[in-house]
Amino acid sequence: MQSKESLRRQLTTQERALRGTDFTREDLASCNALLSSVIYADADWLFAYSPLASEVDIRTVLHDAIAHKHLALPVSEPNGTMIFREVTRLDQLDKGKMGIAEPRRGRTVIPATGTLILVPGVAFTLQKKRIGRGKGYYDRFLQEKNEAFTLGVCRNHQIVKKIPTDSWDIQVDVLLCGGTFY
Repeated sequence: MQSKESLRRQLTTQERALRGTDFTREDLASCNALLSSVIYADADWLFAYSPLASEVDIRTVLHDAIAHKHLALPVSEPNGTMIFREVTRLDQLDKGKMGIAEPRRGRTVIPATGTLILVPGVAFTLQKKRIGRGKGYYDRFLQEKNEAFTLGVCRNHQIVKKIPTDSWDIQVDVLLCGGTFY
């Protein structure tokens, strides 16, 4: 099996080759599936992410969560950890140190029962293994997820057969890809 670094490089090359591809239909299918799911309906809090161009555009879900639930988005801390802050408006976000939109302010919140955590990734397997961008932010954060439910979100080309894992790698509970739950 290839190493994580080798797989990540291969996936980054694939990501670059797909720049400019219109994923609107696929992303919307995932957003609609999530918004009409019991998983989403049962959640009081949504811990989500600010999508990069290479990730599923979940802004429709973010707006719905602001209107009907509580929304929290991640902030990368200088010490290599990640916290989530409550967000009530998406225009409260600024580019963080990783170039990802983060909340400027808002209270820090911790996942609990009734929290749904949307987890992005560079790739996933149908067995719910995930590989991220290599900094370990989500793996460290998810070790403390308490009773929260995790949902990996990706596009069809981000499904791979195998991902090398280490003892600290955290799998997601369910995967959503192209509007289908796995």
